[in-house]
Amino acid sequence: MKICTIGSYPKIPAGPGPSVRSAIQRFERGTIGPRDLYDTYHAVLQRTLGIAAQASLDATTDGQIRWYDFFDPLCRDIDNLQAGGLLRWFDNNFYYRHPIVNGRLQFQGGTLAAWAREAVAESTVPITVALPGPFTLHALAEDRSYHNTAALLADIVEVLQLEVASLNGTGVWEVQWDEPALAAGITPVSVTEVQHVYRDLFGANVVRQSAALYWGSSGPWLSAFESAARVSVDAVTDPGVLQALAADPGPFEVGLGLLDARDIRLEDPAELAITIEPFLAQYGSGRVWLHPSAGLELLPPDRAAEKVRLLKSVKHFVEGEGE
Repeated sequence: MKICTIGSYPKIPAGPGPSVRSAIQRFERGTIGPRDLYDTYHAVLQRTLGIAAQASLDATTDGQIRWYDFFDPLCRDIDNLQAGGLLRWFDNNFYYRHPIVNGRLQFQGGTLAAWAREAVAESTVPITVALPGPFTLHALAEDRSYHNTAALLADIVEVLQLEVASLNGTGVWEVQWDEPALAAGITPVSVTEVQHVYRDLFGANVVRQSAALYWGSSGPWLSAFESAARVSVDAVTDPGVLQALAADPGPFEVGLGLLDARDIRLEDPAELAITIEPFLAQYGSGRVWLHPSAGLELLPPDRAAEKVRLLKSVKHFVEGEGE
């Protein structure tokens, strides 16, 4: 079995130490300069990647430490995609700057690739970059230009293909497409349409690509991602997805989101191991991943770190090593 994180990580420390959140506030007030802000980003990135290394993860994101929100790197890399006002991030007490489409999308690139190179250089664990999938970007963006769903979605897919291509040579191990809008049921599309779009997106195969479904029902969408290297599901919000995966194993590796990314309570490693064992027998140990149900930024930083360490404990139980 393999273990990983799949999204964001708290930008504040559990105790003394640099805080990205406070550094941004001080920077905007003019009390620190660009170098101090950069140094804070870098220190928190190192801290986050250090936790992943200590937990012996098989893959990790960089915690999205530099990102203002989930859409930030895309708004920087894509012309005519602009960060707008703050909206609530699904049913969480977090907010994001909703993307605004002001003209035809053009890929310029540079920002995400630079951030990825830095993460790869600092990490001893393979780096995954988790990005908004085309349907989540389409659903949460405000279209002030196209006024044509099909045309906008087609251009979104092309610029995301170019974003993947820009990561070639950075050392990134995997690009993960997050589709909470599909799982939450806020985008009226069919499984067939999702399947067609992702066949095109996965065609840009210069980097391994996976998909993550969370904050809703994952099961109905599994067949749409048959070309993914891994499909990660939120088995906390949708426990029934485990039955769907067991009844009809896909050709992909399976990511089991069994650690609740929105609850400070820690799961029992032995109980999780019991849940995982049938999937190891069905898929093979090299094709089963364990991870939190979503990104960990919604948790207090001490609990987020404990959830990451818990992944290692569960792996020990599964491998018969105990705590």
